[in-house]
Amino acid sequence: MKWDVLIPILLYLVVTFLIGGYFHKFLKQRKSSFQEEFFIGGRSLGPVVLAFTMLASAASAGTFIGSPGLAYQMGYSWVLVGLTQLAMGVYILGILGKKFAIVARKLNSITLIDILKERYQSHTIVIGSALGIIIFISAYMVAQFAGGARILESITGLPYQAGLLIFGLAVVIYTTYGGFRAVAMTDAIQGIVMMLGGIILWVVFMIKTDGFAVLNEQLANTHPEMMTLPGGADLTPSMFFSYFLMFGIAAIGLPHASVRGMTYKDSKSMHQGIILSGIIMGVLTFGFVTIGPLVRVLYPNLEVADLALPFLILDIMPGWVAGLILAAPLAAIMSTVDSMLLVTSSTIVKDLYLNYINPNASDRKVSKISYFTTLAIGIAVVLISLTPPEYLQLIVLYAIGGLEATFFAPIILGLYWKRASTWGAIVSMYSGLISYLIIAQYFPNPFGMHTIATAMGLSFLLMIIVSYLTPKPSEEIIQKFWGAETVQLEEKRSIG
Repeated sequence: MKWDVLIPILLYLVVTFLIGGYFHKFLKQRKSSFQEEFFIGGRSLGPVVLAFTMLASAASAGTFIGSPGLAYQMGYSWVLVGLTQLAMGVYILGILGKKFAIVARKLNSITLIDILKERYQSHTIVIGSALGIIIFISAYMVAQFAGGARILESITGLPYQAGLLIFGLAVVIYTTYGGFRAVAMTDAIQGIVMMLGGIILWVVFMIKTDGFAVLNEQLANTHPEMMTLPGGADLTPSMFFSYFLMFGIAAIGLPHASVRGMTYKDSKSMHQGIILSGIIMGVLTFGFVTIGPLVRVLYPNLEVADLALPFLILDIMPGWVAGLILAAPLAAIMSTVDSMLLVTSSTIVKDLYLNYINPNASDRKVSKISYFTTLAIGIAVVLISLTPPEYLQLIVLYAIGGLEATFFAPIILGLYWKRASTWGAIVSMYSGLISYLIIAQYFPNPFGMHTIATAMGLSFLLMIIVSYLTPKPSEEIIQKFWGAETVQLEEKRSIG
């Protein structure tokens, strides 16, 4: 047992519990409803916390464990894929954020499905959205919990299952107890830990090894395919375009990231958050993913590629420093899982229970069900994760693609195209969801692109065609989303 490594990580977990306990008081002293406070933090985030919580929820085990692992196997072609996520914050906050926040406040929406329900006035949309979230976010969380457990396994020597229970229960408990404010604040702290970890890792790596140039020369001699395109990732132009869609503009379709568009307190916070997000994501990507191919030179025969980065950190760092740096990928995983837990919980409580089972439930009843649902989902996913996937990043990619294929077209066209109809959204959502599942299973990478490009393209095209063939939205819906009051609020927030 490497206690010098483990103690900083245990202290970090204790801090997250204390944060959860501190922000629990906001749930008791709330000025808004329990739902608004627990699920979106009372719409009160400033720019720093906003940027960190958005990116920390997106930069997960994939960025810190899965992507370096695939870069270890495939070379710099996968590093290039990682760079496509640098502008994620620009897309989510710049394209989605302003309109999303204004409409959410006007309609008093708590979840993404709230907005889709009001825009399309369809129970079928609500059910389809809930299915997409539950299916793909559950798969996403499995990969995250497995990543956290593997880190603890590599550090402590504990069996995978023991590490999973320690890590999983820690995340589930502080998320359940503290709600969104605890999630957002721990995300900000975790984001700072991630950035510092990436910087320290690169500095020590350059000091302890022969340096970037020498290692690259050795890599070129032993594995020349890892230095070129298309490389091990088979990164053709068409495949790169589909990854750009997945990690770039289509990130708008990720419910756990897009919900951040409801949470900032004013447009100034949103604009500053956009700038900060690019800087933060750049540091995270360059700090961790780009080391993956170089680890192949130092340790050419690792059995588990996903452990490339933890193995390197443990080997070149003093114990307590290794513990601090390894807290970074744990932080990333925790900050993604806590966001997903709240999104999935809000889907079940707000969008299914309150819509179809007990619309008149009291605030007290909702709070009890929210606590129980969040806890139950977390425990269920931990139990599913007892059998880990082989490559974490492949599960992450699968889940991201499924969410984007389901939600991207209904969200974007619903917010910015008045003609988008209910039937257009229904056909788009279900065609995206079903085609993604079928294509990914039976016809992977059609036309030389990742499945997401085909499924999302089909979803987008069908929404436009069906919307023109079916009745346009009612005047009431148009006024809700484009009426004078909404325009005035948008202009006011643009100046604010």
